[in-house]
Amino acid sequence: LDFFLRNSLLFSNTVALGNHEFDNGVDGLIKPFLQSVNFPVLSANIKPDAYLAPNITGYYKPYHIFTVGSEKVGVVGYTSKETPLLTSSGPHLIFEDEVEALQREVDKLKTLKIKYIIALGHSGFETDKRIAKEVKGVDIVVGGHTNTFLYTGTPPSNDVPAGKYPYMIKSNDGQNVPVVQAYAYGKYLGYLKVTFDNAGKVTKAEGNPILLDSNIIQDPAILREVNEWKKPLAHYSKEIIGQTLVYLNGTNVECRYRECNMGNLICDAAVYEYIRNPDEMYWNQVTSCIVQGGGIRSAIDERANKGMITLEDLSNVLPFGGTFDMIAIKGSVLKAAFEHSVRRYGGNTGEFLQVSGIHVSFDLSRNPGERVVLLEILCADCRVPHYEPVENQKIYKIVVNSFMAGGGDSFSMLKNENLKHDIGSMDVKVVSNYIKQRGRIYPAVEKRISFTGSGTRISINHINFLLMCVLIFALYFHI
Repeated sequence: LDFFLRNSLLFSNTVALGNHEFDNGVDGLIKPFLQSVNFPVLSANIKPDAYLAPNITGYYKPYHIFTVGSEKVGVVGYTSKETPLLTSSGPHLIFEDEVEALQREVDKLKTLKIKYIIALGHSGFETDKRIAKEVKGVDIVVGGHTNTFLYTGTPPSNDVPAGKYPYMIKSNDGQNVPVVQAYAYGKYLGYLKVTFDNAGKVTKAEGNPILLDSNIIQDPAILREVNEWKKPLAHYSKEIIGQTLVYLNGTNVECRYRECNMGNLICDAAVYEYIRNPDEMYWNQVTSCIVQGGGIRSAIDERANKGMITLEDLSNVLPFGGTFDMIAIKGSVLKAAFEHSVRRYGGNTGEFLQVSGIHVSFDLSRNPGERVVLLEILCADCRVPHYEPVENQKIYKIVVNSFMAGGGDSFSMLKNENLKHDIGSMDVKVVSNYIKQRGRIYPAVEKRISFTGSGTRISINHINFLLMCVLIFALYFHI
């Protein structure tokens, strides 16, 4: 990789390690990245074991001290302790609790008479707020991972703020600590102005993310570099990633009403992305996935192009550029999500759920909110995986797309009642990697989703009748 862009044009100060830095394993972090950059890389809560320490020590550090005018400013890094569950960090790195690790390093900085301390990290907004409240001596928290959009006043785009910018926290020792994130994907540039008194205490914090739209003049040097990077991507959309032996049914009339094999493929790929090393209690932390049918936008015809699947095909199926995230929810919340998925069944709405690692049965003759008659999930805390009834109070880790995790399609329970939310990899990348590993695929419809009751038969027969009418109309008028 060419790090001219990163070293010379973008990073002027420092960065903190995040979970995605480990997507290609530790070797994929050390050799192409850590050994090449010329700015400090930080994380206070990642510790290598004796095996890895000789190879990674010195390439990142817990904190860095900057001189700003006549003052010293300490920046302490942190990384999500859930990283081993989210990516390929391997067995030789220990991810400590963020608060405990940060307090240890902040205490060191205070011993060195550093008056101003910034915590910079990638653990999510809830952890950012916890750090601001519990780590004594931190003046500012700059976070990431949850792509949280904060804004004071009227936002410059259609992004909905999760709170004011900055989000102020009263720490346990009575200090006002501003917490900021600036969404994701380079859409905004965070801007924060903080005023301190002579004792080094925050007296004022103000600012807002700056929307990087067409009103912002493009930097000529970066633009030239971006144009160079575009050249090898010219044939990206034509890259063949595998072959399907069967029709991948991703149509609205299938995936919004019943189990579809495209939904099975997507969810199976999402679960496989989260397969990690087992421990004494769990063969894997995640066994199941739910994805709304409205997020599946196209089919792939096995009779076209000899069944070859391209990245362009997958981009048509999953065109929104989302991620597959992991959330922790109670069984009662999972059941509520399935009740919501059939609340408006038959109206061609997008919330009907496709699944992996789940068996669900609906009775549409019942009133909305009472239609789930069976809900089983593949066990994680077992030696031989099998399906067992979902328990209301038990906590389950589920893979969902980022749209649903954010409450999209009115899945507000997944946003408001999740106990943990970790952002994963891009959806097209996850599915393409899954197909590449297999070469040829043939996903089936496997009775993961079923219907019982007379009302169900009436509803499904009504849908089939409508489809028949459409077919007759098409044949008669040759459309």
